[in-house]
Amino acid sequence: MSSTSAKKPVRLVLFDVFDTLCTPKLPIHEQYYDEAIKGGLSPGTITPLSVRSAFKPAFRAVNADWPLYGKHTHPALTPEEWWTKIIYQTLLEAGASSSELNEKIGMIGPALMSRFESDKGYKNFPETIDCLKELRRLEIKTSIISNADPRILKTLDSLDILPLLTYPPTLSWDVEHAKPSPEIYNAACAACEASPGEGVIMVGDELKADYRGSVTAGLEGRLIRREGEWSDGAVRVDGEDLSGVRVIKSLNDVLAEIQARRST
Repeated sequence: MSSTSAKKPVRLVLFDVFDTLCTPKLPIHEQYYDEAIKGGLSPGTITPLSVRSAFKPAFRAVNADWPLYGKHTHPALTPEEWWTKIIYQTLLEAGASSSELNEKIGMIGPALMSRFESDKGYKNFPETIDCLKELRRLEIKTSIISNADPRILKTLDSLDILPLLTYPPTLSWDVEHAKPSPEIYNAACAACEASPGEGVIMVGDELKADYRGSVTAGLEGRLIRREGEWSDGAVRVDGEDLSGVRVIKSLNDVLAEIQARRST
């Protein structure tokens, strides 16, 4: 791998969202439990740990029956309807009764979705906003690639991230391909009026989806791994081989690299 000083200036920086720019304020399963109890579920039927155990199986089951957020099923689902199914199935598998859920889901579902569309559910990392502001000052193009539906735009807006991007996020919902597929990276570059290659950096926290996916698509991958900072749902595999992987510990490392490459 060539040295940073030998590389061309950075043209575009693409970011993953969760555990890269922001992270849950509390573990997801605790937030599900909190809103479920507020919404009227009997406290003795579920626990935060039972919700945690139920979430992934529920997600897989709903996604198998309604892939791509139910966008092309008959009838098609809205993202809100799809997530309501996730919430319902999670709480059901966590121990809630179907009769109680049928009565309460109309309150619990919207409350949970509203929470995760705002800064009540998520928080930025300390350097996120300053990094995006500095990239804008340096006139470096920026955008986001996320395996998500359009609801994430509300989250990004509430966290003051969306207004600082040069181009709108590229979402798996829109392009119908998900990371690590090269198609979503190619679509993001096209949307940002940039060709893949040296000078286009992708920053994310997942080795397969963000780093290897972007490198395969011809981008420069940067794997962000903050010390002691990741959410309960972050993808981490014991014994990951990070040899040859460009690992950074902060978004500020991206700024430092950009500055170094500008001065050559």
